[in-house]
Amino acid sequence: MRKIKIWILYLVLSIIALIVAFPFIWLVITSLKTYPDIYHFPIIYWPSEVTWEHYGYVIRLDFLRYFLNSLVIGIGTAVLTIVIAALPSYAFGRLSFRGKRPLLLSILVCQMFPQVTFVIPFFVIFRRLGLINTHLGMMISYLPFTTPIGIWILRNFFQGIPGELEEAAMIDGCTPIQAFVRVIFPLAIPGIAAVAIYAFIFAWGELMFALSYLPSQEMQTIPAFLTLFVGQYQTRWGPLFAGSVIASLPPLIAFIFFQRQFISGLTGGAIKQ
Repeated sequence: MRKIKIWILYLVLSIIALIVAFPFIWLVITSLKTYPDIYHFPIIYWPSEVTWEHYGYVIRLDFLRYFLNSLVIGIGTAVLTIVIAALPSYAFGRLSFRGKRPLLLSILVCQMFPQVTFVIPFFVIFRRLGLINTHLGMMISYLPFTTPIGIWILRNFFQGIPGELEEAAMIDGCTPIQAFVRVIFPLAIPGIAAVAIYAFIFAWGELMFALSYLPSQEMQTIPAFLTLFVGQYQTRWGPLFAGSVIASLPPLIAFIFFQRQFISGLTGGAIKQ
């Protein structure tokens, strides 16, 4: 009876996994279809002829430049998020001070507002600072959305690290900063990985700010590039799907290599108080 329940559980989970993965599977299949197969009615679920023309067309449009722009902005956002979130999360997790709880809740205020409400204020600020059409400006624009989550996740990891380790490090001659860098910070690697992946994926797939603050095509990211295939009267599904498949590879690879740390970071941030 126990084995039957296990098999039923695996079957249900397999069906759910297939349903979740179907959009991506359909994305890949459609990117390999010819135009007659894409627009054929009724729908052809499997291509009658596999073609790579859409991938070749996308690559010929200088796709590598958009890819590198997204990579630089994504990695930069992840690094800045960790650097900015590390010390506040340490303070919230290991120190006691007046107003700690209200201040901790207040850092999530940015998460309560739609992203569109920040477009104009950020544009005015970036124009005065000369950050329009720059990678740094894009990284900064994402920090209000990635840093609060980063602080909450890292705070719970720092909170769970035994205080005796920090005390032992200071007895051995470390300053509080050295104890944080050499002892506490390395022990929070799962949380750091979770924050880095979250920030990277957020920056990688964001479109609204990319279109607003990067007017030059030389600086635009992959989401902005994919909008070139969506017109008023026609959508070029082949190149759009091919570009989307390529664009999904870096986040997918990052998650595959760091999935253990990512899941540990999210679950640790969810259950520790």
